[in-house]
Amino acid sequence: MLGDVISEGDYAKCVTVRAPRERVFDAVATLDGLRGWWTSDVTGSPHPGGELRFGFDAVDEWIAMRVDRAERPGAVEWTCVGQRHGPEHDAEWVGTRVIFTVVGRGPDACELTLGHAGLTPKLVCYEQCANGWDHFIESLAAYAERGEGSPFGS
Repeated sequence: MLGDVISEGDYAKCVTVRAPRERVFDAVATLDGLRGWWTSDVTGSPHPGGELRFGFDAVDEWIAMRVDRAERPGAVEWTCVGQRHGPEHDAEWVGTRVIFTVVGRGPDACELTLGHAGLTPKLVCYEQCANGWDHFIESLAAYAERGEGSPFGS
């Protein structure tokens, strides 16, 4: 799954989450879940074929993702179809893919891997975006474990 899409050099991070696999899946596959850890400004449809729009109004940025896959309880995949992220790297994400995999490690724990195919050190935004994903995957884990993430704007 992830290994088929993520290449060496693409952003990837894996964390252990002390929460049931289904709760972690809901955090990446529902509007309320996404609002709990990434940004409170999420609209659209989280179902395959749908499109999600993530807003970051305080910095006048947004990201649009097409939902390619959402298979309970272990896989969510998106393709970036639009982006506004500052004049020096507008649209760098367009065409990149974000992949979440959730593997159960018992009834109350799982392993969450976030891969971003196409987010490589060649991109102007790489360092900022990789640091952002590092923050938000920890926010996602906290949201799934305690119901208290730290989404953008919180």
